[in-house]
Amino acid sequence: MKPQHLFVLYVIGAFVLSMIPIVHWPFSWLETYFHEITHGLAAVLSGGSIERIALHFNGSGLCYTRGGWQPLVTFAGYVGAVGWGAIIYLGARASGTASRWLGIAILCMIVISGILYARDIITIVIMLIITAALYVSFRYVTGNIFSRFMEFAGVYVMVSAARAPLNLIDGRHYGDGATLSNVTWLPEIFWTLIWCGIAIGTLVLLWSRQKTAVG
Repeated sequence: MKPQHLFVLYVIGAFVLSMIPIVHWPFSWLETYFHEITHGLAAVLSGGSIERIALHFNGSGLCYTRGGWQPLVTFAGYVGAVGWGAIIYLGARASGTASRWLGIAILCMIVISGILYARDIITIVIMLIITAALYVSFRYVTGNIFSRFMEFAGVYVMVSAARAPLNLIDGRHYGDGATLSNVTWLPEIFWTLIWCGIAIGTLVLLWSRQKTAVG
């Protein structure tokens, strides 16, 4: 199968999987984790610190930070999830060895951040489930199947990051879009469109690169 066709199947599969109760949870939690940890990394890079990370079974989450540049910290979440998804996909595409080292790196990052910043039982359980799923995949799935699994996980994270900002359009003026609106005077819908545009643009760019590579 041509790479660009496989990429389209990944995107369709991500949409389908996101509609299946329970089964999609580990993948959705992974996207939420990347979203929240990127908030924290943005705080650290702009002079602040991470207090704790909270993940919820419904796929939502929070990152409690202290200090840092608030517009950057708030903006980074959705963009970071897209970036992490792209890194996972491209790393898995590089080679089987690269995908396994990438899996180890992500596993270590989740474990370390869980030890440092998980404070409630639900977050700990979710991180343990994600860690166990990654470990089982790494330990027992071999060859190209593991690389394909990582590629799909990366695409799922990006697709989820493209859809997630749409949840902000609920009239409650609550969440990252509302926070940015308050500090920049730009409307919440502006930031929602920016985040969705970045995610969709990244997916299209990756697809076009696959198309060019086999052309």
